[in-house]
Amino acid sequence: MVLRLRNTLTRQVEEISTIEPGVVRMYTCGPTVYRYAHIGNLRTYLMADWIRRALEHHGYRVLHVKNITDVGHMRQEMLETGGDKVILAALAEGKTPAEIAQYYADSFHRDEKKTNIIPAHHFPWATQHVPEMIRIVETLLETGYAYRAGDNIYFDVGKFPEYGKLSGNLQDGLMEGVRSEVDPLKKDSRDFTLWKMAEPGREMKWDSPWGEGFPGWHIECSAMSTKYMGEQLDIHTGGVDNIFPHHEDEIAQSEAAFGKPYVRHWVHGQHLLADGVKMAKSAGNEFILSDLEERGFDPLAFRYLCLTARYRHRMNFTFSALRAAERALTSLRDRVWQWRSLPELAGNLEAIEWSARFWEAVDNDLDMPGALAVTWNMLHSDLEDWYKLDLLLKFDQALGLDLDRTSQGNHLPAGITSQVDRRSFYRRSAQYEIADQIRNNLKSDGYLVGDSQGTTWIRPKTEQELQQGRWQAFSSPKEVESFLDRPAEVDYSWIVTACNYKSDVERCATSFLQWAKGRSAELVVVDNGSTDGTEVWLDELQRSNPRVRVIHFDHTIGDGAAKNAALYQALGTHVIIVDTSVEVVGDVLRPIGAWLEDKSIGIIGPWGLRTDDIHHFHDEVEAGEADAMQAYCIALRRDLLKEVGLMREVFRFYRNLDLDFSFHVKDRGYRIVADGSLPLVRHEHRQWNALGEVERNQLSFQNFKKFFKKWRNRSDLLVCNQASSTSS
Repeated sequence: MVLRLRNTLTRQVEEISTIEPGVVRMYTCGPTVYRYAHIGNLRTYLMADWIRRALEHHGYRVLHVKNITDVGHMRQEMLETGGDKVILAALAEGKTPAEIAQYYADSFHRDEKKTNIIPAHHFPWATQHVPEMIRIVETLLETGYAYRAGDNIYFDVGKFPEYGKLSGNLQDGLMEGVRSEVDPLKKDSRDFTLWKMAEPGREMKWDSPWGEGFPGWHIECSAMSTKYMGEQLDIHTGGVDNIFPHHEDEIAQSEAAFGKPYVRHWVHGQHLLADGVKMAKSAGNEFILSDLEERGFDPLAFRYLCLTARYRHRMNFTFSALRAAERALTSLRDRVWQWRSLPELAGNLEAIEWSARFWEAVDNDLDMPGALAVTWNMLHSDLEDWYKLDLLLKFDQALGLDLDRTSQGNHLPAGITSQVDRRSFYRRSAQYEIADQIRNNLKSDGYLVGDSQGTTWIRPKTEQELQQGRWQAFSSPKEVESFLDRPAEVDYSWIVTACNYKSDVERCATSFLQWAKGRSAELVVVDNGSTDGTEVWLDELQRSNPRVRVIHFDHTIGDGAAKNAALYQALGTHVIIVDTSVEVVGDVLRPIGAWLEDKSIGIIGPWGLRTDDIHHFHDEVEAGEADAMQAYCIALRRDLLKEVGLMREVFRFYRNLDLDFSFHVKDRGYRIVADGSLPLVRHEHRQWNALGEVERNQLSFQNFKKFFKKWRNRSDLLVCNQASSTSS
């Protein structure tokens, strides 16, 4: 059998062929170390790991190189405008860019170890290979494939006729190969930078024949891959977002410099989606491995989850799916625990057939879901348990779930071991009641105990098993039952969306409950993926107060979706949506109820906004007609939701969601009125202040674009135009 993979270059699934018999030179585009690698990045590295494991199973000697990109990403002026908080803190402590890069590189290596990715043989750092990059640029200048413009060096795409053969991007006017504005120094917009002049104040720069500067984004991989593996590679892996321009440019500069085909097999992994959209920091759905660990998940459960989808298919990540993956992983581990003491048996023809089926799936374009299905079918077959154990551990050499570690047994405290021995004694003596009591005691101490093949096995409960008795956690608002068609059961629903900042949540919730005494009111709180103890405090509050209902989510689902989950469950005639930065300092329910008796009013709140052009909502309104109500407090009649609709869930960040919802209300002919006398106080908005300036602006602008796209032609809804229309 030979591993077959889809080659992006040929668009065909092909058998792996190598330049040197029995040796595979494989290069993987590694991390950029000015941020954490998110789990979408890890999925791509897992793909490369499975390729390597399959090749080594077939007897190949794999030489694996994975680069560390640390050039040109930590300019002081950019960071000071609001970059990564870890980097800003490190700079404030006087740490150098190199020290910061090492911090993120160390984090990346830990994540690979936790997900059981076999380390590459070489992890070359870009900053340590600038001389090799300069030599390639010199070669390209000498052969006419590059030109100098100003103090920059560019690759002349027009001189390379095969440009676009990887991506299929062949038309004129391609997006340029660097992530910036069109460069007027270029001959052709398709040309990409090989070497760039250092701007004033830049720390990371090097001497070159063309002056102080730094390498382009793409030249790094050509220099590092060829230094460690020669001018031709067998396999090059990366994510689909690397195909163009990065890998396209890498092919052009390498083949132009060395005069021979650069890579035989290009293999690309598809995107990991989260909540159905591409994972990105700007979308608020970018998770790193520690986010999963904070929620009690084993990192290897993520590895198992990635086994359930083909590498070149998009995969939608949800915590519900991750929870199912951990249950499946735990089930595999339990089998190893149960069978590890079985006596070895002689060879078996059926076991050989199962092995052939497994590797047929793996070799079929890395069909790991198929291989996983073979594994489970084998485990559910009539094969004797020792053969199942033997096959499972052999299959795991490809799956990489580290089940062999399980087979080495547990290192249990002496007190636990002695209890297991006592239980075994009582079972042998047929004193089952005492044996069962010991098992129950061990269960209370966080262990699972079972009996198989005449022996007892024991293991600690997983964190997910320990959490099972806590509360139900949803992964999507669609999983939350809607009460919108039910009649109201109380006069007021006070809605809060909480995501960490426990003291703020406590202040907001307790101040409402204090002033709601004697009223027909409920508190509905959405725990939007809190991990700082807020979730525990809310659960305790719900247990102690029948007026409180908490909807837990296992991750941050986005502000629009979180508010909708609460609106689904609110049972008040009047619904009041507030931010956790708000504190109640008086009877706020009576005046809100009085305002909403006026059926012409759609929304009442203390902090309104006005605009003259829909572009800028600068004027805060404390009394009277408003164009929008800020999300600190929005009160409305519950029955209005059937007419107006719920929040638009494309707004994952809270900013400008209030504008959008307000315009939906105005579009139905209702007024928005501000009453600054409502007894509410705004405190520091810590979610906003925790963001850097760049991130604030980016998230706000993206949300405003969503709002503006829908409402830009509806100036007729503005108070200023309605007033002028009335006067005329």
